[in-house]
Amino acid sequence: MEKEYFVQYSDQSIINSFSFPKDVFASISIGMTDITNDLIISLVQKMFGLPVFFVLNSMIFGYEKETLISNNIPFFEFSSDGAVIKVDSTEKLHLISKLAEELVSNGLSVFIFHGNDLSEQDLIPPKHWMDKPLVFENLDVNKLETFVDIEEVGFTIFTKSSLFDSPEKIPNYIPNDYLLNIDSSDI
Repeated sequence: MEKEYFVQYSDQSIINSFSFPKDVFASISIGMTDITNDLIISLVQKMFGLPVFFVLNSMIFGYEKETLISNNIPFFEFSSDGAVIKVDSTEKLHLISKLAEELVSNGLSVFIFHGNDLSEQDLIPPKHWMDKPLVFENLDVNKLETFVDIEEVGFTIFTKSSLFDSPEKIPNYIPNDYLLNIDSSDI
């Protein structure tokens, strides 16, 4: 059975929850209930390529940090349990996507950043992710092309890229085992 998703321009409350220039970044929301590591891998490979940066606000189970260390994956630790990870190989992408899927399925957000000359220190989130709008104080938005906020119920894309800056373009990047619900989409 195919899984459904919908694609819409983001609601103003979502747009306002992040401190990105609204006249520069398009904001598209994709709703779905089955965020898998295969979906994350497919999105990264189809939309961006490597490298990308994953920001894990919390590694709540403890084994995430151990998994990174045991697999020799360098990461920038910005809090007692938060990490920024540069993913520059398919092996890392598979491992980090699996960790991201587990965190998202447990109600946490995971961020993916793609751009030019980004570094781990650029992507340190504020101490309190609940404060809105969320501001990445070290981030030069001129370096950022796309930011993805992945949550349990879908994901939001903030992008400058003309390749996926409207709901009509997003289905090209979603795996074929997901079925577009046209009635609920801005298409």
